[in-house]
Amino acid sequence: MEAKPRRKKARTAPMSKFGSLKSHPFGVQPMGNSFLAPGPNQRPPADRRGGLGAIAVLTDEVLMSYVALEFVVLLCNTDAVNESLVFRLMRCSRALYVLCNTDAVWRDRCIARFGGGFGAFSDSWKNTYKAALFASLSVNEKEGIVFVPDVPIKVGFFSDYLFSSWRCSTVPLDALCRSNAPDNIDRRCNLSMECFIEEYDKPGKPVILTDVVTKWPAFKKWSMDYLEKTVGDTIFRAESVDLPFKSYAAYAKHCRENGGSFEEAPLYLFDKYFSHRTSLADDYTVPEYFSEDLFQVLGAEKRPDYRWIIIGPPRSGSTFHLDPNSTSAWNAVITGSKKWLLFPPDCIPPGVFPSVDGSEVTTPISLAEWFLNHYDEIKHWPVKPVECICRAGEILYVPRGWWHCVMNLEESIAITQNFVNTVNLASVLRFCRTKPEQVSGYGSGCLGEELGATLYNRFKSALAPTHQHVIDEELELAQHASRILTNDKEEDDKKKLASLFGKKPALSALAGLCGADDADAGSSFRFSF
Repeated sequence: MEAKPRRKKARTAPMSKFGSLKSHPFGVQPMGNSFLAPGPNQRPPADRRGGLGAIAVLTDEVLMSYVALEFVVLLCNTDAVNESLVFRLMRCSRALYVLCNTDAVWRDRCIARFGGGFGAFSDSWKNTYKAALFASLSVNEKEGIVFVPDVPIKVGFFSDYLFSSWRCSTVPLDALCRSNAPDNIDRRCNLSMECFIEEYDKPGKPVILTDVVTKWPAFKKWSMDYLEKTVGDTIFRAESVDLPFKSYAAYAKHCRENGGSFEEAPLYLFDKYFSHRTSLADDYTVPEYFSEDLFQVLGAEKRPDYRWIIIGPPRSGSTFHLDPNSTSAWNAVITGSKKWLLFPPDCIPPGVFPSVDGSEVTTPISLAEWFLNHYDEIKHWPVKPVECICRAGEILYVPRGWWHCVMNLEESIAITQNFVNTVNLASVLRFCRTKPEQVSGYGSGCLGEELGATLYNRFKSALAPTHQHVIDEELELAQHASRILTNDKEEDDKKKLASLFGKKPALSALAGLCGADDADAGSSFRFSF
């Protein structure tokens, strides 16, 4: 499965041998280039003080957050929004012009103001915002107003933060992801169910199956044009916004026509309701290798989310994550191609920092930044990841517990599902029992929280008639592990006491200290004060 991690770390300027496809539209350059600026007044800190005044002491990341927050505050009362305030701010200095015109901020503004109703996508998020704003005016309000698309001006500014984002969005994907690197994953066809279980499912080993997707009607029918014709007016979820598919298709087309060099992290369509809102689910069947899905015993309305249609332009994808609830997954590529990196369980990828309990993951801002800053590190790691490109007509099996990231090398359409079978059932039960607060797939709200918190008990009760032996074995292993931890703690306590009182046994030393007549283990102490 593909998903988005919950937390991101601060951006750092990427140091790489790769160049950009083109120069920055506003003339932004790395801070190091400031030493070559022609005059002292154009070099930091003079350049920042002159353009930003007292707020020049703030980092560009903080300034960008403030610009975005200021606009959100304005949007709290949409009747009182005066966009001219934002546009006037841009005219104050070169620095503010660049900061206020960054397209990533305008994407957030556009979605916050119009949701999925921003209409046809223009050549940038700022122009899309302006076009949507103009379209929202009444006939009388439009009188005397001429819509003029924005054309960026190369004013020049030095910023590692802004240049990093631009570089991440323009580095050629083939070089960035080493698409010519050899795959180190098994590719199988005509695989029997028994061989799949023994060679891949039980050992927890990823594999690409090459003869499954090609038999689906979806493989012969689906394309962006086909989906736009058949479900163009249907609402889909792309990250945080619900929008008609035709609007997303126009956006994806712009990304594709720019060679995937439009945004650092393009908007990614990731929809779980497609099977309810469309008949697209009729165009594929779950492969026999993954047909056992024990969460089905809970019923369609009370099981966690488990299947999604995934569509994205080049450079879109999912940063490193583990699949939810300790499930396994399969990902079938209908069109396009995807670069996969998978690290085995207990091998955390470089640049990825999960919390102690695993509830949160801190990663680089985007996939492109991870590839720029960390991809080369894996050459020196003792444990090598599984690295492959999954192409149209292929399906990748992702065992539970494997860290993985996915980068779309082309505009791609895929189907993914998570599942629980007999092989990973004990792991899923253990996760649901020990980490109920981390159970996902039920959405927000009181009902979702209640379903997540009670998943273990409901799942266990529903499985009892057929899988009671697995439930008992999982509980027995948990009790055994608890006893081992308890014994280890007692041994650690004894060693600490022994080190505190020298080489005497801890109990004897303690008894002697307290004045006991007999210091043998098991005897009673007589304390003298």
